Amino acid sequence: MNELNPYPAIAQMCSSGLLASIDRHNVDGFLAEVRPHLLFFPGPNAVRREAHDVAVALRELLGDYQGMIDAALVSDDAGAELAERFRASATPCLVLLTGSEILEVIPRVRDWSDYAAAFRRYLGNPPTASSTGTA
Repeated sequence: MNELNPYPAIAQMCSSGLLASIDRHNVDGFLAEVRPHLLFFPGPNAVRREAHDVAVALRELLGDYQGMIDAALVSDDAGAELAERFRASATPCLVLLTGSEILEVIPRVRDWSDYAAAFRRYLGNPPTASSTGTA
């Protein structure tokens, strides 16, 4: 997603395969398997700096939980439509799901410990030792 490349954490997750890209056409296929999923709504350009802050924490968590959760970046053109469907009322926003069932919506920038606690609630402790709870 070229419009996100100025933000290294987002671009790195996309290029490394930690973060897929979805839109209104492929979201249902992405969520078809009943397993943990995460949707990342970066929001409009006005909040992209905040989206980068969320992405830095997300990159660490996805690395710690690699293979345990499928994550995707919601494209700008589908953002509003999918935000309504998945209750992402404020951006940036992370939506944790099992299949298409919403487990938790985490709007705006939060403390690292809030993100880590949400992942632990639904995925248990990470199999790696690098998640220290600090940013």
